[in-house]
Amino acid sequence: RELSRGDRGPVVGQVARAATDPPSPLLAGQPRRHRGIASWRIMSLACADPLARRPEDGEVLLLDGGLATHIEALGEDIDHSLWSARCLVSNPGVIRQAHQDYYGAGARVAITASYQAHLGGFRDLGLGPAEAAEAVRRSVALAREAAPPAGIVAGSVGSYGASLHNGAEYTGDYPGMDEAQLLEWHRPRVRALVEAGCDVLACETVPCLMEARALVALLREVQFPAWVTFSCRSGTEVSSGEDFRDCVAAVGECEYVVGAGVNCTRPSFVAELVATCRDTLPKDRHVIVYPNSGEEWCGETHAWKSGTA
Repeated sequence: RELSRGDRGPVVGQVARAATDPPSPLLAGQPRRHRGIASWRIMSLACADPLARRPEDGEVLLLDGGLATHIEALGEDIDHSLWSARCLVSNPGVIRQAHQDYYGAGARVAITASYQAHLGGFRDLGLGPAEAAEAVRRSVALAREAAPPAGIVAGSVGSYGASLHNGAEYTGDYPGMDEAQLLEWHRPRVRALVEAGCDVLACETVPCLMEARALVALLREVQFPAWVTFSCRSGTEVSSGEDFRDCVAAVGECEYVVGAGVNCTRPSFVAELVATCRDTLPKDRHVIVYPNSGEEWCGETHAWKSGTA
């Protein structure tokens, strides 16, 4: 199944499924080889695929659109290091309304307003770690309140670069960070999202292999299903310049990763990247793709660069 989401604007995107064969039965702990890459099927009921095909979904499962963009359209100023997560504290109702609007437009999946939720940003609002964790859990509750009975709630796990508020999610430039530090940084939000009862984690805008590996280690720690999507600077490279195929292979080896793909990526690169995903991932994993207008974000002015779409 391919999943799609609008990164900007209220349009819900869609793409066609590339692999239509139903997945074979899940085998606990049984490794298999896929194009020379060791991979494992999802192992336990706790990690049953939350995106598994249902008759009502057809060939495409639709994600929601750009949550922050729609929240801005509803009148909120979100120019803050927390971005739309600031509304978890200041105006939760606008987040619920945005989710309702996307579900009403046909989305089957809501991605929570936790993309840029991090302890430093909440500290700026006067919240301690316990209150910050509660705000993250609130993001799941708001999406769940808006969801129809069959709606899926994906807990957003934005990249470390997004928290820097300087565009590092599009470069992978993480001075002073290593894999272990990234795992520690991501852990509080991931645990809060899992505790709140999201259906799947959405690890988004990952710009480098180091962060992908840190997320894989964390997913194995919490033993919870997730998808991982990368920001890319070409049809073959993630934003850091590392090989996209290597990054997809790294997450595809994880028994808790149910899919991988791209987001925040120039549209002209997407077809090649999707093909690489399908060729690299085990066939029972999903390809996830988020539509994007193609505009470039300026980390200094916190605005889209005119004429870049």
